[in-house]
Amino acid sequence: MTEDPKGVVEEATTGRSERTPALALTGVTIAVSVLVAAILLVALLLYYFV
Repeated sequence: MTEDPKGVVEEATTGRSERTPALALTGVTIAVSVLVAAILLVALLLYYFV
């Protein structure tokens, strides 16, 4: 069950699929998680080394 990434992006941008909300929510969740992890990493490094 491998899908073409371009096809998934097109499906999410057109918004005509039942999977669009799940795709959008997954993308937002991943982006926010990466941002929070980066902030925590910087905070812990500053706490222990400054």
